[in-house]
Amino acid sequence: MNYFDNGLRRYATQATAVLSVVVGITGVILFFHLAKDPVEAIHEWLGMGFAAVAILHVIRHRGSFALMLRQRQLHILAAITALGVAAFVALVPPKPSGNPMARLARAAEQAPISQLAPVMGSRTEDVLARLRQAGINAEPGDSLAALAASHHVESVKLIALALPPSKRPN
Repeated sequence: MNYFDNGLRRYATQATAVLSVVVGITGVILFFHLAKDPVEAIHEWLGMGFAAVAILHVIRHRGSFALMLRQRQLHILAAITALGVAAFVALVPPKPSGNPMARLARAAEQAPISQLAPVMGSRTEDVLARLRQAGINAEPGDSLAALAASHHVESVKLIALALPPSKRPN
């Protein structure tokens, strides 16, 4: 027996069992929204490990799996699982993707200054004056994104310039 087969025999089933318990527990924690970021990272990374170890487990027990693939019970369970996955894909609405603060910032930089100024707690004339003071000639209908592109400046810098001094980030 070679080193690979010996390793599979000694660890594949045990690793599959341990990782399935951890992935199951973290999945329950995520389902009930008891924790998010660290548990989500653990769940994702150990889930990838579980997938790899499960493949090794199948390789180790390939004869048994070949027999199981012919069983009607497996076909029924596989069909039920496929229908469940299809139902979730078809019926569960997608969650908004991406960081909502980043999406808000992108929307703000696309808005005309005349609409953005009140949201920033400022008057349009004051935002235009702050931008002019920094060497950016702007009109009320201009967006910070367009100004950033035409002046070869990062839009985040223009957002910082447009904010009233008391509301600027440190």
